[in-house]
Amino acid sequence: MELFEGEGWRLRVDPARQPFPVLIGGRDWGAELTAAEALLLQGGVATLVQQLDAIAATLMPEETIELELDRCGLWLQLAGEPGAWRLRFVLCPERRGQVGPRGLEAGWCSAASPALVAALQAVVIPQAT
Repeated sequence: MELFEGEGWRLRVDPARQPFPVLIGGRDWGAELTAAEALLLQGGVATLVQQLDAIAATLMPEETIELELDRCGLWLQLAGEPGAWRLRFVLCPERRGQVGPRGLEAGWCSAASPALVAALQAVVIPQAT
């Protein structure tokens, strides 16, 4: 089991906890994800951070940015300034063709988002079975 946490965020990966090996959370919330959902979140967040890094130098100091990604039933948004941005997501399983009512909308403040993203980039999520 791997546990990462900081002010306003947490991430736990425990491959033995099936079918939800990943726990993510914010200041007042937490949710378990399947490996497939967590891998989708991990990849989507990496894409948004790469996009931010690619354009950050071209922004004027007073400019803010809003990047969105909609992929396989996961909507992600990174919004704010290059040095202070927040992350939000919406998980819509019915849009992926899954049966069931489970969905999730959550996010992290600008103080927590970069640290959570660093943990997501460092952790190894077990492959979906």
